[in-house]
Amino acid sequence: MRSGATRLLLAAVGIVAALAVADALRPKESPPRPASLPTTTQTKPPTLLGTLRDEAISGFVLYSDRDCRLHSLLLPRMVDAVVRTEGGSDVFRCRFDVAGGRITAEGRADTAGGLAFRRGQIVSGSRVALTHADLVRAARRHPNISQYDRSIPLWITVDDLASFGLRQPVVALTISAHYLEPQHLLALFDGHGVRAVAVSFGHPYRNLFRSNDGALVGSDDGTVITRTGRTIDPPQGLPAGRSIAFSPDDRWVVRVNGVSTYLIGSPNGSGAARVIRLPIPARDLVWEPVTSGTASGPPIRR
Repeated sequence: MRSGATRLLLAAVGIVAALAVADALRPKESPPRPASLPTTTQTKPPTLLGTLRDEAISGFVLYSDRDCRLHSLLLPRMVDAVVRTEGGSDVFRCRFDVAGGRITAEGRADTAGGLAFRRGQIVSGSRVALTHADLVRAARRHPNISQYDRSIPLWITVDDLASFGLRQPVVALTISAHYLEPQHLLALFDGHGVRAVAVSFGHPYRNLFRSNDGALVGSDDGTVITRTGRTIDPPQGLPAGRSIAFSPDDRWVVRVNGVSTYLIGSPNGSGAARVIRLPIPARDLVWEPVTSGTASGPPIRR
């Protein structure tokens, strides 16, 4: 019995040992690896020069700074230099224009195309382009006047004029009447009919300027009206200033306030206008396209 028990114990020990060896030789399962953290690539904020290149903004800009000293600026490289005479003196102009490479006195091209406001009418020479009744009809398109008592006469003041042609005048109006605060409107006419209007609830439309291809008219508040009758309101939230020009390719409205210069583009898909700030303290400027003659700056003659 004892020898049988001994043999049974030895056999059990052998089985356990065999199982232990087999377990030791069995490939172990690797512990689960921790989930890898997502890798993030930190993008650098766009630089001004990179933005100007991406937007294909180029040209030669002549501008007057806060002290009315003239500068030349080459875009998109942002190469800035003070304009000097042949004798080395700085050139000063607070308001100016450029014609044929010469800096001219204050004033812009004839945006009105020969139109004038005379005796309550818009005339071109001796021809009446718009009657007082035409102007009143446009004035009544203002939402604050459309329901106003038509028996009460309206007083019309023309603040500025522009033209896409004799049959397409653009008229900036201030309208007033008894018990009515002055209202402001920009109207595009097609013949004697009103094609489109833009309205302002604060300031009159003044200092109208036209794009290089003649298809756009802008106001100093940044409102744009197109030859086809589309109106584009200025973006909100910009510092006080005035819009004075279009870029050579007519994609940007230029706004200045003596501290910075803002390029305002058409609204994007989200409905927000594109705005690029240039650290240029311009009071006035002229923006010309870059050509072989302006690649390093055109000759500026007084």
